[in-house]
Amino acid sequence: MTVSELIEQLSKLDPELRVFRPGYEGGFADVTISEPESFCLDVYAEWWMGAHEYAKFLKGEESEYKQVNGIVL
Repeated sequence: MTVSELIEQLSKLDPELRVFRPGYEGGFADVTISEPESFCLDVYAEWWMGAHEYAKFLKGEESEYKQVNGIVL
């Protein structure tokens, strides 16, 4: 999802709604926004793992993947 797609979806909602994300083992936490980072796409194939990874975590293997800039909510 791109920022413009997220804005489009959010613009349909009441601007006073709180925004949450699932907690690690239950419950919910407030959403925070990271600084922009470089990510590698489609790094992992396991169903339980998110598909993408920070480029800085791949230590030399990042050139094997398509890289994009993004943020984490």
